[in-house]
Amino acid sequence: MLGRVRSLARRVLGVRRASTYYLPWLTRPGLECVVLVNNIESRFTSGRDATGLDATVTQYDADGRVVGVYRTALADSTDAREVRLTPTAAGHGFVTVTAPRIHSDLYVALVGAETYAATHGRHEFVEGYPAWMRALLAVAGGALGVAGRTVPLFARDQYVYHGPAGRSYVLLVNLSNVVNRIRVVATREGARRGARLLRLPPMGATLLDVGALAPAAGPLTVDRLRLTGNAWFNLYLVGAGPRDLDGALSLMHVK
Repeated sequence: MLGRVRSLARRVLGVRRASTYYLPWLTRPGLECVVLVNNIESRFTSGRDATGLDATVTQYDADGRVVGVYRTALADSTDAREVRLTPTAAGHGFVTVTAPRIHSDLYVALVGAETYAATHGRHEFVEGYPAWMRALLAVAGGALGVAGRTVPLFARDQYVYHGPAGRSYVLLVNLSNVVNRIRVVATREGARRGARLLRLPPMGATLLDVGALAPAAGPLTVDRLRLTGNAWFNLYLVGAGPRDLDGALSLMHVK
């Protein structure tokens, strides 16, 4: 029922959803980020004989700017291509992939001298709000932001861990053309431990330090995050070890 109500509301308000495949990206000194373009899943279907499979990868920086557009092509469904992304001062964001004839999950890899971690992307959507809706959300969001609140249109829950030996970061991506004010509340054993209001620009991203939001209380602390935003967003988990972001990292897709 809730899904049908939201769908009707989007049509009435003129909000459009563009089908989009996206993946996160992250770079650090000595750590490259590579998008792996392939059509591996089609090798087991009727698409196995496809050839000349074009793909365009568009890289968005944390501030929502496009910092790279990369075009590649697969010779056939057994082929694979590596697209190396451009490091930026922020060092994180997300990419979208336009590949109408590729029917397979794609992967992003964090590659160091002796380390490697990878995760897959998501085929979801990017929301486009009309100008009057963007103006309305700006006014309402600004007013609520004074009290550390946001317009609660979308919400997610996520468990995170942190302690001296390792910690979670949350890479949040704003999948819309409107400023997204995302309120993050951390709770531990039923008690609130911290809250923060984040402001993500259109198509922007941010890397949330869980330890700064709610300091650890022992060798391994588990917190529950409640994330609420005024527009569509999603997240990936970044895992860091004793050297924090200067060491080996993991990148994890979560449901």
